[in-house]
Amino acid sequence: MYDLLLKGGEIVDPSRDIHGVGSLAIQDGRIASVEKDIPDSGAKEVWDVEGKIVTPGLIDIHCHPVAGFLKIGVPADETGVDTGVTLQCDAGSSGAANFDTMRRLVIGSARTEMFCFLNLATTGLIKMPEIQTKHDFDIEYSKSVVEANRDRIKGIKIRAIQALAEGLGIDGAEAAKKLAADLHLPLMVHLGETRERLPKDQMDDFSRAVVLLLERGDILSHYLTWEPGGMILRDGTVYPELEEARKRGVILDSCHGLNHFSFTIARHAIAQGFLPTVISTDMATLGRPAVQSLAVVMSKFINMGLDVDQVIEMTTVNPARALGEETERGSLKLGMKADITIMELVKRDVIFSDGNGLERLRGEMLLEPRMVLKAGKAMPAYSGYRIPPLYSERAG
Repeated sequence: MYDLLLKGGEIVDPSRDIHGVGSLAIQDGRIASVEKDIPDSGAKEVWDVEGKIVTPGLIDIHCHPVAGFLKIGVPADETGVDTGVTLQCDAGSSGAANFDTMRRLVIGSARTEMFCFLNLATTGLIKMPEIQTKHDFDIEYSKSVVEANRDRIKGIKIRAIQALAEGLGIDGAEAAKKLAADLHLPLMVHLGETRERLPKDQMDDFSRAVVLLLERGDILSHYLTWEPGGMILRDGTVYPELEEARKRGVILDSCHGLNHFSFTIARHAIAQGFLPTVISTDMATLGRPAVQSLAVVMSKFINMGLDVDQVIEMTTVNPARALGEETERGSLKLGMKADITIMELVKRDVIFSDGNGLERLRGEMLLEPRMVLKAGKAMPAYSGYRIPPLYSERAG
């Protein structure tokens, strides 16, 4: 007899091209059956989820859920299972010298499962800018930390910011790429410098050179930024390096945050076919009022023209593949751990902000999480949506 039966919900599983009303049964914390109809008599407990969307557990591949470790860190579960996210991936908060501390302090105590990208900088983001000279990282030290923590570290992270450009330059990015390649892990690259773009901005040249280093499976974060170093300009111009990167199989990460996302750039990208491979929040303390939750960010894309199946694919199977975890999560396949998000697509008037992109978007649809199951254990969830504040100045 099944432990739990979810009955009558709209099952959306892009990993298997499933979208339809059906039933899902859970036994011993794993998915035991997905059928059109499963009799109530076969389960100890039955939930009627008619009108709700049942999906693989949502994955936020780029965030900073490390409150207590990093000043900009947010509480892991408040932006994790409490908002329908079953797996979070910290994007470079720690480096080789303090990863163990973060693992003990944060990862070990959170209800939300967590993976990490190890920052090339030895001390991670404790001090920013984190990399200016070769003394700010240690390749062999980083390798040893990754090898000892492959169960949690899924890639290498570097920020292609002005301090790196003016310090080590392209040599710094090449060092990060070589480290990732030697470890057979993806490299995640942050784009964008938080300031006004100048004519013939040198950060654009630097970013374009960095993007040329990326290969299939590497992750380009903040590709929808309006800032210098971004690959799409406000007039809709797309640098050819972005098109070439997409053709090579580089993963495009929408990666919201406070300073690195623009509705204008996103519309240009969507119109020209540069859809996100993955949708993520870049959740941190400063950006939280604009970002709010992964479900809210997904809702922004729905209100810009993407459909529900697309945004669910971008937050389930696609990030699972990017992390090399597609056999363990991101799907409702039989035998998989029952990490499940139950949501409702609510029709209502909504107002969204892109943070310091300084735009608002009015819409009429909100993805609202109702419940999350982690290995079959149920917890309530919600989007945390609220009318965002007005942003009148760009943060430094």
